[in-house]
Amino acid sequence: MSRVIGLDIGIKRIGVAVSDPLNITATPKDYIQNDDNVIEKIRDLLDEYKTRDVVVGLPLTLKGNEGEQVRYTKEFVEKLKENIPDINIIFVDERFSSSLAEKHLNPKKLKEKGKLDSLSAAIILQTYLDSVSMR
Repeated sequence: MSRVIGLDIGIKRIGVAVSDPLNITATPKDYIQNDDNVIEKIRDLLDEYKTRDVVVGLPLTLKGNEGEQVRYTKEFVEKLKENIPDINIIFVDERFSSSLAEKHLNPKKLKEKGKLDSLSAAIILQTYLDSVSMR
């Protein structure tokens, strides 16, 4: 069984989480700066964890519609697929992941850049892992 990586795509930072080898729990990792080297950083992450399975949060509006951030996320994923052809992308509705992450972090941690992003990625990934284990 291979691990799964979770990504919370943002314009400045990308939150990162990784599953355990049995795909039961998600753990937040250091965020990735969304810069000119972001594709290479994600490729390195995939190689490090020996996987091509990536869960990406889809930030739908509260009504379930696609807004500007969804379009950005989908364009980013297309760029990933062009540069890493064997990547397997799984979209997960992430409407409430940031608010859930904020509730789990103490106020001091919220000020640390990237903590919220990676915790959101872990919540997104855990949502996926839980849905797969229920099948």
